[in-house]
Amino acid sequence: MMGGSGFAPWPAGIHPRERPRLGGYGEAVDALRTTMRAGGSGVLAGLFARPLIAGAWLGAVPWG
Repeated sequence: MMGGSGFAPWPAGIHPRERPRLGGYGEAVDALRTTMRAGGSGVLAGLFARPLIAGAWLGAVPWG
């Protein structure tokens, strides 16, 4: 898979690797979509949890 830091190499490396393995364009696109959905769920959970935790911490500090 393509290396490097950042978001772009991750999805850009999935499709070319999955296409020969799965045998076609459509199957590779489905694999890419599944991977993006799974990764997106984790990102959304993190985006929700971090402000929630920060807000709880900031709320607890004055009453510490």
